[in-house]
Amino acid sequence: MELRVLGYFLAVAREQSIIRANQDDSKGTLTAWINKELSELEIVATYNLLFNASLMVEEGLGYAIGLDKIINTAGNNTLCFRPLSPQTEAGMHIVWKKYQVFSKASEKFIEKLKLVSL
Repeated sequence: MELRVLGYFLAVAREQSIIRANQDDSKGTLTAWINKELSELEIVATYNLLFNASLMVEEGLGYAIGLDKIINTAGNNTLCFRPLSPQTEAGMHIVWKKYQVFSKASEKFIEKLKLVSL
């Protein structure tokens, strides 16, 4: 997955409201990048799905931090993606239940994931 860079994010983070993922930042990825503790930022909301955060952004609640290409920002969309600068990377994990029965489409998807992750 490709992560990008947001040039004006530091200025925004110091002056504007932030909407961030409702994930544990125990590795300190965000805090290390911005060089501030989460308690020092004006975090007005957290989200589980970036789409939900996009609705809050459209309503003017704040700026969302998320991965590119998860929501539509093309065409006449009112949202845009600004990559982080300097670039930062975050790992991802895909998990499922042991002995899960998958549909044929899911099986193909997992096969492709395994090829890409090797």
